[in-house]
Amino acid sequence: MEHRCRWLGFIFCFGICTAQLSLNLTGQPNDMVVIASSNVFVSTSASGSGRVYRLNGSLVQQEVVQFPSGTTVLRMALSSDQSKLIVSVSNGSCIVYNASNLDKPLAGTFKNVQAVGNNKVALVSAPISGGGNSFYVGSSNGTVNLIGQYGLDRNLGRTSGNLFSVTANPFNRDWYGGFVAGSYAYFVVMDLSATSAPIGVRVVRVCDNSNGTSISAMYEVYLDCLSSYDSIFSNARITGASLVSYPMSPGGPYEDTIVIGMVSPPFNAQVPTYRSRVCAYSLSQINAIIDNSSSNCSSQPLPWLINQRPVVCSTPCNLSSPGAIEALTISQASFIVAALAQNTSFELSYSLVFNIEGLTVLFLASTNKVDQLGKSTLQAFNITGGSVPIPGIWFSTWLMPGPVTRLTWTSGQNFVYAITNTSVVQVPIELCSNFTDCQSCAANVNPLCGWCTVEQKCSRRSLCQNSSVSGRWVQGSTSQCISITSVAPTKFISEMPTNINVTVTSGLPSPLTGESFMCLLSTGSGKYITVPFSNISQNAFTANISGAISQQNVPKLVVTFSFASSLLSIPFTISSINVTAYNCMLFTSCSSCLQSDGVCRWCNVEKRCTAVTSSCSNAISVNPASNQTYLDVCPTLLNGTYLLPVSVSRPLVLNTKNLLQLISGYSYICNVTLPKGPIVLPATYISNTSIRCMYTAAQISIPVGTTSMVANVSLIWTNNSTVMYQIDPLGVIQVSLYSCSKFSVSSCTSCLAINIGTGYDCGWCDGTSSCVELETCTFPSNLTNQSNLCPSPVLNSVSPSSGPFGGGTRLTITGTNLGVTVGDIFNVTVGGLNCSVQSDEYIAGTQIVCMTGNYSNRSSGGTPVNLAIQVYISGSLAAAQSNLTYILVNPSISSVFPKSGPIAGGTNVTIEGTFLNVGNGVKKVLLNGAMCKISQISLYQIACTSSALYVAGVGMVTVYIDNDVAIDNQVTFEYTSNPNYTSVFPARTIPAGGILLTFTGTYLNVSQKALLIINGMMAPCNQTFTTLKCYAPSLSSDPTGPNVYLFPDFNYTIVMDGAPGPPQKIEVVPNPKFTSINLVDQNQIIGSVRSISIMGTNVRNVELTEINVAVGGEKCAINPDLVTTSALSCIPPNFIAADVYNVTVLVGMNLLHNVGFLKYISSGEYRILNAVFPVAAVAGGVGGGGALVVVVLVVIVTISVMVHGRSSKRKNAQVTSLLMQMESMENAMAEECKRAFAELQIDLHDVANVEDKNYPFWDFRTFAIRFLFPTASDDHIVLKPVQFHTGLEEKSGLKQLQKFNHLLLDKEFLLTMIRTLEAQPGYFTLQDRCNFASMLIIVLQHELPYATDILTSLLSDLLQHSASKSNPKLLLRRTESVAEKLLGNWLCFLLFPFILDHIGEPLFTLFRAIKNQLEKGPVDAITGEARNSLSEDKLLRLQLDVNVVEAIVDTENNDVIPIKLLASDTITQTKEKILDALFKNCPASKRPQLTDVDLQLKRGNAAISLCDQDESSERDGNWTKLNTLGHYKLDQMSELHLRNPKSPQPHFSLVPRHEYPVRTTSSDTIGTVICNMTVPSSEMSESCRVYHLIKPESAQSSLEGEQSHGNLVPEAFLTRLLATKRIIQPFVDDLFNAVFCIPRRKPLPKAVKYLFDFLDLQAADMGITDPEVVHTWKTNSLTLHFWVNVIVNPDFVFDIYKSTTVHSCLSVISRAYIDACSTSDINYSKDTSSSKLLYVNEVKGYKSHVQQYYNTIQSEPKMEKGELEDYIKESTHTTHQHFVTESALYELAKYGIKYSAQLSAALDENGLTDTAQTFKDIVKGLSP
Repeated sequence: MEHRCRWLGFIFCFGICTAQLSLNLTGQPNDMVVIASSNVFVSTSASGSGRVYRLNGSLVQQEVVQFPSGTTVLRMALSSDQSKLIVSVSNGSCIVYNASNLDKPLAGTFKNVQAVGNNKVALVSAPISGGGNSFYVGSSNGTVNLIGQYGLDRNLGRTSGNLFSVTANPFNRDWYGGFVAGSYAYFVVMDLSATSAPIGVRVVRVCDNSNGTSISAMYEVYLDCLSSYDSIFSNARITGASLVSYPMSPGGPYEDTIVIGMVSPPFNAQVPTYRSRVCAYSLSQINAIIDNSSSNCSSQPLPWLINQRPVVCSTPCNLSSPGAIEALTISQASFIVAALAQNTSFELSYSLVFNIEGLTVLFLASTNKVDQLGKSTLQAFNITGGSVPIPGIWFSTWLMPGPVTRLTWTSGQNFVYAITNTSVVQVPIELCSNFTDCQSCAANVNPLCGWCTVEQKCSRRSLCQNSSVSGRWVQGSTSQCISITSVAPTKFISEMPTNINVTVTSGLPSPLTGESFMCLLSTGSGKYITVPFSNISQNAFTANISGAISQQNVPKLVVTFSFASSLLSIPFTISSINVTAYNCMLFTSCSSCLQSDGVCRWCNVEKRCTAVTSSCSNAISVNPASNQTYLDVCPTLLNGTYLLPVSVSRPLVLNTKNLLQLISGYSYICNVTLPKGPIVLPATYISNTSIRCMYTAAQISIPVGTTSMVANVSLIWTNNSTVMYQIDPLGVIQVSLYSCSKFSVSSCTSCLAINIGTGYDCGWCDGTSSCVELETCTFPSNLTNQSNLCPSPVLNSVSPSSGPFGGGTRLTITGTNLGVTVGDIFNVTVGGLNCSVQSDEYIAGTQIVCMTGNYSNRSSGGTPVNLAIQVYISGSLAAAQSNLTYILVNPSISSVFPKSGPIAGGTNVTIEGTFLNVGNGVKKVLLNGAMCKISQISLYQIACTSSALYVAGVGMVTVYIDNDVAIDNQVTFEYTSNPNYTSVFPARTIPAGGILLTFTGTYLNVSQKALLIINGMMAPCNQTFTTLKCYAPSLSSDPTGPNVYLFPDFNYTIVMDGAPGPPQKIEVVPNPKFTSINLVDQNQIIGSVRSISIMGTNVRNVELTEINVAVGGEKCAINPDLVTTSALSCIPPNFIAADVYNVTVLVGMNLLHNVGFLKYISSGEYRILNAVFPVAAVAGGVGGGGALVVVVLVVIVTISVMVHGRSSKRKNAQVTSLLMQMESMENAMAEECKRAFAELQIDLHDVANVEDKNYPFWDFRTFAIRFLFPTASDDHIVLKPVQFHTGLEEKSGLKQLQKFNHLLLDKEFLLTMIRTLEAQPGYFTLQDRCNFASMLIIVLQHELPYATDILTSLLSDLLQHSASKSNPKLLLRRTESVAEKLLGNWLCFLLFPFILDHIGEPLFTLFRAIKNQLEKGPVDAITGEARNSLSEDKLLRLQLDVNVVEAIVDTENNDVIPIKLLASDTITQTKEKILDALFKNCPASKRPQLTDVDLQLKRGNAAISLCDQDESSERDGNWTKLNTLGHYKLDQMSELHLRNPKSPQPHFSLVPRHEYPVRTTSSDTIGTVICNMTVPSSEMSESCRVYHLIKPESAQSSLEGEQSHGNLVPEAFLTRLLATKRIIQPFVDDLFNAVFCIPRRKPLPKAVKYLFDFLDLQAADMGITDPEVVHTWKTNSLTLHFWVNVIVNPDFVFDIYKSTTVHSCLSVISRAYIDACSTSDINYSKDTSSSKLLYVNEVKGYKSHVQQYYNTIQSEPKMEKGELEDYIKESTHTTHQHFVTESALYELAKYGIKYSAQLSAALDENGLTDTAQTFKDIVKGLSP
């Protein structure tokens, strides 16, 4: 059978399946894989460079080695002891690595050991006699064949050298593989023709002469293989060669066999398909052919052929011979066999054969699949067709992600590893574990799988213990499966001795020595009861189980039978037959007792259950044979409708069945269960079918605000002493308790309506006018309980009070006694016309709703008509008493405005008329048949908005009010054509807006309003029929910013009512900018006839009419002939007063420029003063603007008024100075706002290089060390052998530590030790607590379940202690105890796999995004302050232009890498960026250090070394400014001194320090180098103080101006935080989603589930009901103790360098995550820190995700103990053997020694005297 299925874990899968695990790699994998224990090595080739990956058994990358460009990997092999990896590379060398660490090659690379030029190289490892490892290399390149043997542990230096130097065809060959057998090494080679076509296959044999100096002899045998169609080796290529040990014939001896796969292309037109086959050759026969063909030997190395005849050697492997070679001709030495397997339907790409457990396994790869075949011997598989199973052969197909190029298997492995063109794939050799029972396992066709009977699993024979013993491993036949066929008896009484007889299909397996089989009873709860049994016969057993069952102390127990070995206690042969044991005396009710299948009976007086064989009074039982049940005999309280008015004394009669009549000494009582507690009522026996409970008024009260409630009722049989038995209820018995007076009703019919559907017994008491029970009415004759006896109905109101003649109005009539049900309403009339009652809106006794009819007799002239309302109630002879009237009116319309609108709709229409709001309101309004959406209605007006209509035209206005229609032929509405604009002038605008745009077209005034929209910004327009005049809107909040017009074409549209015009293009050009008045001579007096020139840029970008120049508020007339793109001229006005006047230029309506001042000396004479004033451009000057700008302008205007009012020149000068300062500040603020706005527009594409999947993870050991000991070095004490104090021998010390380890595994001792140490607050410091917890987790790394138990005990103590404090939310907030630190360490061990699989990628991409964003702007090398920081603490508050230097880096391989640098970068920062570009995601520890390289700037043939400090550095007193790229004036150099004049970029190169040429000072050298140093961020000494961008405030001097931020307050720069946040926000979200498992399909960490369940349980045990407390505990324990630590310190997880600036940014993000986990609302204000305000919006969204995450974890099923242990084992399998446990033990022992006295006393106090003595002995043995 074949079918397709996906391989997912342990899903049953056979036929065609998808491979289990796969890993995509960078580059194309080569066809080579080597497996060593849990290591998988894969080589790839990408861009001419080779890589070697080391993967673990789960195909998770551990490390990678990348070779230089042009060097590829040819072949890999492991040493025979699997300790070393040999890598053959394309330059002719073999490189050796430590197989467990590929960090760097081992010493002694083997060079020139193989021929260069052929990628087919054979590499074979071999042990050396006497110990050691060696390897063989075989290769050729068409002219030379080389075979060599080389020692890995000692130098062999053996090689055949250049023995073969002729060019004959036999020397052009490919080497496919090899192996070692006996004292020989063998190679499989393919001879090639001159055109590289395959012409033959040979086996080459050489000797293992590891003690000699050369290979003494080499022999070859030609191989051939016959099939049913041809011999194909003449033109076939090899697809795999294996050495296996098999019998070549059935029953024959095992022998070494070479199995070779090959495939040939289509032979001819008659054979059009690929032909594939696998052939097997006996190695002993090959050796015999070689040995028999040897005849003589030469004493000198000889060429391959002499006179075309071979030279042969008489003595194989004669070590005395200096070297010889033999070629055996085809006739002399050829080996021809028949094909083992053949197929003509596919192209074989690789074959692999191996034997396992006496079976042959054959893997054949073709296209995108791998076929797996198996057989018991190495005989022909007879596969001549497709992939169809054949009897005697099992078959499976595995689908691959691509074409397979190589297959590899190593003995002992459970998987075959395949390489495709993109990935490495793990394929299991069997799927035994998919079978879960003996029947399916034994019946499967794969002979590797069998049922391991005693261990209850399907596995290979070798994985089943003692599988050779009969019956323990079952395969091939289900008849050997053991199953239980019968069990008798199937029910019994557990108190009585009972033997159970069990029959099985076949005998149990043969027991081992000391083994016995037991009977296991399963109760279904996961627990087993062990019972011995005895054999009656081979297939029958008996066991007495009643005693074991009775000990379970349960009334009924259903068990199943199985067997188990005394050595394993694993149940097997589980029976499907259940046996039920009853313990009658444990049943507590008659119903449960008599559901015992006739085994038990009920004592009806004593109310107890006993066995049917026991005696008791008034016993009852059931007979199952007669279908009798307990309901037929047991006393039962039946359900019914039980009502009890609580205000009166009434008996409650309950229905019963089989009720026992009262006997002396016994009685019945009724229990009524209320919220405040039960109430006991005496009961009177009536009969066996009923009983009366006696209730007294006011025993029960109905809660305030309610009219009734439901209570549970039970019936008790009691003797008031020993018996208190509840009669079995049939379900939940409830009684409805009510009080009529609680119902707030005011009329008779409303009172009687209460009884409808409830069964209550309420009536209307006329004497008190209230609703009561019969017993509470003073005069019972006044009680009314029939509706026809109620008083006459009375009407109180009607709504609405008026309506249209057309009817259809729903009237709501209220009153009293308006019937009990709607059926009581006989008739309702309005003005004599029937009003149809609406039954669904009737309220008993108080409300009637009816719909009026059509009144055809409309009054003349629309005069209102009053109508009488009458209501007739059934049983009443007269109408309801009423003075109510209803007014009929005639609604009408008189006008509509406007009378027209576009067919697109959207016109706001007002309709006028009379009585427009009567009745139930206007139902709809139609304009020319189109709906008008109503927005407001009054008596005289309706407001609505027209909808669209497809065609233009005039139509009636129609108003529908209820069923009436208001229409007037004179009131019409016209739908006109939509407005159409055809042109605009001018066709451009500026970012500031305010430019008058004139649109021309038709129907432009048919709409009520018109809006111009450009880029989402709106502005109103003035309308005529043919024109629209609109002032262009400002396009941003900072329209003067440089980025707003980078894309000159914007879309605009005009919206007229609901008619948006089609999108059109409008050009957006840069804003005109006016900077200054043309300076002639500041002291020159200019006459009034002279015009002034105002300088600027982009002056002609707007029409001249849009520019208005003013001096002191008066117009300065512009001369149109003197306007250019950079200037304009105007004539100032004549002022009489001598004063200073401001000169402004207004562009359009929004953009105002202050360009300077004119100082008038006298009328018409002035001086230009603009030279001393900076330029300011104000956006929104007239049309609006920022609050700051408005304030500045108001101040300026105010000061101008003051200036006009003063004549003192001194005061004028002061005012002028103030103006200058304010304008300078305004200018600086505007510049900073423009910068911030520009950054907010930056796209995310600038955050580059974050998609590379090659993440530099640390291994677990490094991660744990950094997490457990954050301040420790990589050479921590737990990584080194234990170092005892002087005088303590190592052997003795280790023995004492072993004893101490046993003590630590004693829970009482360990908890006592921790509590005692923590009780020494003055001595056992916080650092000691953290160190103790970290050392403890290392000691318990192999006992993590025990560590978990210790952790929960410590946390439980901590929680109990915190519960007594005022604020338990503070718990776990800090790491102040061993428990808190141990909690973080525990999560560190268990969540590391989760970090690798789910957190690593988003965390690393976030780190890279932050780093890239920081490096896009200046970063101060000393302070770490950055322009693009996310943290206010590290924000560079400096106005500094970002000048990008696009440079090129020259590499050693003459490659060039483009890179972007900043002119403000120091030389060290530049080197760091260059190293980042060169090495990308390469681990930081494997990069060159900054101190190991120098940076050179290449200029022609010379190279200038750049330094942070040299002779040219700028100095100011004791302060030196670090050199930057800008300091070296790279812009000038790129123009003058480039190596390539066509490339306008500077060239850099990094060279190893002290290896570059001696530098000399030349004419073009910037400065002589005086240092080669990198400047650390630490403080400098007083004599050598440096700074980069910002000099400390105390040292401000002459350089203060260059770093001033224009007198701006520091808060002005906070907008930069927003720009950085916007760019990195997607990466922040990705990490948040990964941490909190969003979307929900992501797996939840089980460690977190266990921790949260523990905290929930602790809260419940302590009675904490506040969910915020538990939520806070979870947040503190998980987020604070673990995730924040990981997020803020990505260098714990990755091999990276993390700067303090990056750290500060990550701290801001982690703060947002912490806020998101808080349940309390955070009050934000202007005083809130920027780190909180920055993420205020995101935190609100994050909170719901966190709450959902916590809820999801809580809803998951609780983890069982075994499940937790399995998870711990799975999560920590990679953490073992990483630490030296003895060193950690010794550190813990030191604490014990230090506080030995206190600890010994505590142990004695706890009663652990023996433990205390053991501890004292250990202290004595370890103490100095």
